[in-house]
Amino acid sequence: MFGRYREITYTAPLKTPIDTDAYHLQANGDWRLFVFTGTPSNKFIYQRFLRVAPHGLDVVVLTRPGFGRGHEDPITDFDEQVAAIRPFLPGGEFGDKKIVTMGVSYGGELALKAALDFPGQILGVVTVAALIDEPHDYALKLEQLGGESGIESYVPNRWQKVRAEIAGRRAQIGPLMERLKSLKAPVEVMHGDFDALVPRSNAETLMGALPESVGALEIVPGGTHYLEGQYPRRVHRAVQRVIERAESGLQAAQSAGKTA
Repeated sequence: MFGRYREITYTAPLKTPIDTDAYHLQANGDWRLFVFTGTPSNKFIYQRFLRVAPHGLDVVVLTRPGFGRGHEDPITDFDEQVAAIRPFLPGGEFGDKKIVTMGVSYGGELALKAALDFPGQILGVVTVAALIDEPHDYALKLEQLGGESGIESYVPNRWQKVRAEIAGRRAQIGPLMERLKSLKAPVEVMHGDFDALVPRSNAETLMGALPESVGALEIVPGGTHYLEGQYPRRVHRAVQRVIERAESGLQAAQSAGKTA
């Protein structure tokens, strides 16, 4: 146990099922937040975020496929990464909740894709420092350096997985951005104006791809790439905003159904 949350293990239903782990803050409220971490996937850096979570909010922070215990190879397919959420959706083994997703950096793409793949089940999205275009030039050069002849054999496997994920996203991000035009769930886009890894222009690109009625942008003054650790309560406020917007949408749909 870690305060109000605990570590769990479960089987993620990929094409080849894989055992992985997560932090799960169980709560009796109606809503569950599912967090897609960045790359490398590291749930440990979300402990402060979990400790300050509002009472009543159920939160899951996943060690993404490819980074769990015993995972030897990177898993770069977005479909496979998003499949890991299935047990936490309504009807899954972890019980029925209304779901919003949150994606940090590389995970921002996955949080958006999950909302597109599971409409009606995932009701809102928060992105935090989402990697939509490319990292800053110096970060990109560091990533490329790991593949240089004579250096690659010295690069830790974990870093090679990061390189594989960053490279693998490039063929998938275009089709995902095109699909965003059909997104109905509300999205809160957060980005720090002092992000040294992912330029804030990534947030502006994302806002341009979202339907105007869906996206809301918050640029955080002095915010780094790690807003979930720097300003966890501020991020939780964005989660609460997207929940409120989703609730309003559900109420409007119910009212329309009654008058139809």
